[in-house]
Amino acid sequence: MKEMEKNDIWAKNAAVLTKFFPGLVEQLVGVETSATPPVALRLEAAADGEPTLVVNGMYIHSKREPLREAARLADAVAGGGARRGVIVAFGFGLGYAVVAAAEQRGNSRPLIIVEKHPEILKKAFETRDFTGFLSKNIIAFALGCTEDSIFGALSFFNEKKDVRILKNRALVQLDEAWYAGIERRIHTWQTKDAVNEATVKRFGDRWTRNFLKNCAMSNCVCAYPGVSRLKGLLKRDIPLLLVAAGPSLDGATRLLPAFAERCAVVGVDTSLHYLIRSGVDPDWIVSGDAQYWNSRHLDRLGASNACLVTESAIYPLTLRHGKRTFLFATPLPLGKQIEERVDPKGRLGSGGSVATTAFDFCLELEPSVIFIAGLDLSFPHYKTHFKDAFFEKQANAQAARLCPAETRSFRTLRDGDPFYARAANGGKTLTDKRLSLYAAWFENRLFSINSARSQNKLAVYSLSEEGLAINGLQTARADDILSLPPRRPEIHSLLHSAFDKIERDFADEGRERMERWTAAMSAIGGHVQD
Repeated sequence: MKEMEKNDIWAKNAAVLTKFFPGLVEQLVGVETSATPPVALRLEAAADGEPTLVVNGMYIHSKREPLREAARLADAVAGGGARRGVIVAFGFGLGYAVVAAAEQRGNSRPLIIVEKHPEILKKAFETRDFTGFLSKNIIAFALGCTEDSIFGALSFFNEKKDVRILKNRALVQLDEAWYAGIERRIHTWQTKDAVNEATVKRFGDRWTRNFLKNCAMSNCVCAYPGVSRLKGLLKRDIPLLLVAAGPSLDGATRLLPAFAERCAVVGVDTSLHYLIRSGVDPDWIVSGDAQYWNSRHLDRLGASNACLVTESAIYPLTLRHGKRTFLFATPLPLGKQIEERVDPKGRLGSGGSVATTAFDFCLELEPSVIFIAGLDLSFPHYKTHFKDAFFEKQANAQAARLCPAETRSFRTLRDGDPFYARAANGGKTLTDKRLSLYAAWFENRLFSINSARSQNKLAVYSLSEEGLAINGLQTARADDILSLPPRRPEIHSLLHSAFDKIERDFADEGRERMERWTAAMSAIGGHVQD
């Protein structure tokens, strides 16, 4: 292709890109400043006269009829079916298949173009005229080496279920591991709502029974304030430590008291006894599982001064624990309707694990920095939990000669469809589909938080170097916390003052709240009974 013709095509495409995709032109022009391009590009003429692209010696399109090949690929992905959803193109090449897919749907379906190497996209815009394609279609670009960028594009289109992937197999083969990571994240995006819906369906009856009993026993909706009243509580630049329940907790036992002197502490219910044995009384303990056995994690919580953070459809025994209780919005439709009419509690995210709910609670407090201990989301050294956890005690108590505790541990590892994935320290760690789903929830949440902030990005650090790598979650060492000044007296004073004010305000609103309760019961046509 002549240099003058190449410049003319690039100029036309660049004008449209500048109008519809601000910043993308600068990103593509910056590719030229790279001293060592990661891929070698060469243009050739196909048998039908159309240009075809060779990358690292591999033909990306047909050497004979690239347009006909593209039409066939596009028909397999975009042809037939409803006009809803989004098409995600893995590898742009010279854009033949992507343009054909857009034409299949009459410009009605959003397109996300995922390209590992921006210089390939630059070459396409120098070679073919895309002005009509760029100006008439709904397009987002996810370029470079940031795997979680796909979350931003899917969030922009708000597409969660109907996602079709259009693959340029040659380009995918060049960067197979990277594109596989993108595909896993798309799968997570597609299934996360289905997982939450399945959870509601599976535990709906249990939640309903729990909610009705809790309302009959303590009128919990009126009795306990919501977590929304704690919003921004730690805005005084106070760091926060979230203690999850992964196997790496075993390595933090001696240091936890020193951590608690420097940070406010939020623990998940499964880690409570571990914290108390380690000499740490957390400031909050989060519980969100509605089943009986989960309530057993809070046995002897009366020995703790921790505030209980839970929801109104929790197993009734759970609400008997804790000296002070805050509720977050229940996932139960009946409970949601009543809470919204009586006293909205404040919504916390649910990624299927109490650790995800606890993390969202930490965000509600708005600390200066969040450190997370025990968030492994994997099985480092083939361990499924920290030593002496409730699960381990239960396994030992139920062990038999033909089914020892080790057998249950092995089944936990085997039955989750395990696979090796990248660890935070750069090595590999064993995880499974369920845990990787939680990891994707964290990635999506971290991406959403920091995308909404033009500056002052939230710093979140994991103390588990052998845990599953989570994009957006940095690693930290114990010294990073120990170098902070002790602030426990200040934290105690702040919390007690805030809790006293919340209790006074909540009590002052008691009469109006009961009137709203009575009106809500009349509106739904009945009374909440045991």
